[in-house]
Amino acid sequence: MTNTSPLRGTLYLWHDRWMLLGHLPANRAHRHVSASLLLGLDGTFELHVEGARRQTRAAVVAPDVSQALSPGQTTMLVAQLDPDSDAWRRLAGSLAGRASMDLPLAEDQAWALAHSNDCHTLSANLAQFLAATSGSPLSLDPRIADICHYLRETLPERLDATALAERAGISASRLTHLFREQTGVTLRRFLLYLKITRAMARWQPGMTLSTLAAEASFYDQPHLVRTARDMFDALPSAYIGTGQFHICRCSEAG
Repeated sequence: MTNTSPLRGTLYLWHDRWMLLGHLPANRAHRHVSASLLLGLDGTFELHVEGARRQTRAAVVAPDVSQALSPGQTTMLVAQLDPDSDAWRRLAGSLAGRASMDLPLAEDQAWALAHSNDCHTLSANLAQFLAATSGSPLSLDPRIADICHYLRETLPERLDATALAERAGISASRLTHLFREQTGVTLRRFLLYLKITRAMARWQPGMTLSTLAAEASFYDQPHLVRTARDMFDALPSAYIGTGQFHICRCSEAG
């Protein structure tokens, strides 16, 4: 589980997603709300999914599935795909309900991704890889798509399932079931994921966890810490505050 390569790379941050490119640390079992796209750009890596271990060059892990990564000395690209995103919906069709699957990764694709030096180039090269890899997207119920968009826009401190159900025009119990069926995660975990993503995007050197928790609409600092450990096995400062990873804050256009 040790990584003998110096930890270094770039963390690309958008307001609603992020990617890591470089030599990454190993991590323990955790569950992302987003789907994880894991690419070894110059070799294989070890992936643990729901207790099963395998070596692979490229893989996708479905949302809310227990996973752990041991990259060794491999240069990695880790991209998080939101459960309502078109990119994940396309891969989900190929995954056909499985927790994880390996993907083909051509050497020219790996080279292009490894040499993506800015937000726009990385997004474009990843989009080309996904277009060549995935098929027709799974449809997303428009009511669920609307709820996802609404939660991103408002980022409420507390989840009000009754109000969300009224917005969707269905009962609260039906919304809860449909949301999990469509996205693979619960409403509560989806909202927590949106908050931790905002926390990563807003972190600045010298910012306290208490301030960060307030800016990302967490109840308090311990709530932020528990969520980060559960979803990433690390606090945002593990990547942003060490100086080992360059931070690239990407605009909507990037």
